[in-house]
Amino acid sequence: MTTHPQQLKSELIDQVMVKVRAASKREGEPIERFVRDYYEGVAPELLLEFNVDELYGAAMALWQFSGRRTESGPKIRVYNPSHEEHGWVSTHSVVEIVNDDMPFIVDSVVAALNREGLIVHLLVHPVIRVRRDSDGKLLDILDPSASDGQAESILHIEVSQRSGQAALDAIRATLS
Repeated sequence: MTTHPQQLKSELIDQVMVKVRAASKREGEPIERFVRDYYEGVAPELLLEFNVDELYGAAMALWQFSGRRTESGPKIRVYNPSHEEHGWVSTHSVVEIVNDDMPFIVDSVVAALNREGLIVHLLVHPVIRVRRDSDGKLLDILDPSASDGQAESILHIEVSQRSGQAALDAIRATLS
């Protein structure tokens, strides 16, 4: 009997959630909702290319990055993940964006990356409803149907790897 890709995805995310629960006793349910929402719309075939540690590390890095955001515009990070600094590694450079949800954000970002000659290898783009305090600190991840809070676009994009901080800064400047 073969296992359906959606079932394999579910089992993989359950393994990621075991790691999340073990590491985030303090933050509890909000981080669990974030991770589930984060991977919800990703095609099983894409997720199955990664192992539990990679999926866990990418989600936790983005969770920490999105922890504080002012309403003055997008929060953008472009980096080459390392175990020491980010808790995970990738063979690609990573672009992370946290922004108010708006039309055409994915199209605009991908077009800008393509103009820079970068190939998009993975794009994860959930829209997550959040509650933040007046300083922009993330307080809670809400149910998508909630009437309060703010809808934010969360983008995680893996592109052709670029080395050197100047190259990464140039990508960030283009996206800004």
